[in-house]
Amino acid sequence: MSIIWFTLIISSFYENYKVIFLSGIYSIILSIYFFYNKGQIDSVSYTDLIYLILLEIFIIIHMILNLKINKNARMEEKKNEELLKSILDSVNIVSWNFDVETKEFTFSEGINKISGYKKQDFKENINLWREVVHPKDRENIKKAIKDIYNGKSKVVETRIITKKGLEKWIQIRTIPNVDNYKKVIGINGVIIDITDRKYAEEKIKYMAYHDVLTELPNRIHFNNQFIKILSEVKQKNQKMAVLFIDLDKFKNINDTLGHNMGDLLLKQAANRLKKSLRETDFICRIGGDEFIILLKDITKEHVKKLAQRIVNTFKDPFILNKHILFVTPSIGISIYPDNGIDIETLIKNADDAMYLAKKKGKNNYQFFDSIKENI
Repeated sequence: MSIIWFTLIISSFYENYKVIFLSGIYSIILSIYFFYNKGQIDSVSYTDLIYLILLEIFIIIHMILNLKINKNARMEEKKNEELLKSILDSVNIVSWNFDVETKEFTFSEGINKISGYKKQDFKENINLWREVVHPKDRENIKKAIKDIYNGKSKVVETRIITKKGLEKWIQIRTIPNVDNYKKVIGINGVIIDITDRKYAEEKIKYMAYHDVLTELPNRIHFNNQFIKILSEVKQKNQKMAVLFIDLDKFKNINDTLGHNMGDLLLKQAANRLKKSLRETDFICRIGGDEFIILLKDITKEHVKKLAQRIVNTFKDPFILNKHILFVTPSIGISIYPDNGIDIETLIKNADDAMYLAKKKGKNNYQFFDSIKENI
């Protein structure tokens, strides 16, 4: 009888319906054989044999159903694991943990997609994760680590340098594991690739502060820069200048040749203006064919030289789609603090001076002080 039960038990380890079924048939046949073999079990009656066979049938059915349930459960678990892996891979998420005692990192497969390094690379070089972090962001990571070792969960956004030398943005979410004494013994977390999101944010920010056509800063950017420079020149007791520039005859060109030609002209004019300036000078387009330049730490002589350089820059014709166009600038200049101490006054006075330049034949520059002389 022990052989009968041993056969059934062994068959369950194979996890195969056919093996269990054949083992069950084999055990039933053995039971019948032993019953008719009077020399083996004289005390067994027909009723006992029937009960034994029914029990074996019940065990076979139970084993088959149990096998089916376990297989379905394992298949569902595997399916869920594959689905989770697919989701993590599709959104570039990496799960990771850190053992404080061994100083060892363990990453999921996605780390290769994000960083270019394999999981094994981080095991072979325990300092690799530090080396991957962008040099300018390492100090922030150090501060975050201190908070984590104090038992705080952290969400940190940082740049990394991939194995191929590319710069990426990642978000690191961490949850420290503590023991009964509130000592951190491990850290779990996820890493999310947020490069696309960061670039989108930077693009939106850029568009908010720059002119789409010329890619120069816009009026909002100019206002912010003015406040910054004003504070600086006040502290150093310096002067600054506002140059208001309008392109002569631009409206005629725009009306006769079309807006597309006008846009091309504005782009080239913006490039010429930028090339005329120092690195510390600031230029923006405030609309149409009007530009403003902000100069800090200047003297009147320096402003004259710069204004003349701009006028000279426009002596060469603009060649646009086989059209040869001559465009000149009229420039008005106001000086801080002589002609105003706030942005509105300085721009208005520079604008008034620009109209004086147009009145005097265009293609020249005029200081706001000159208006009084020409009244």
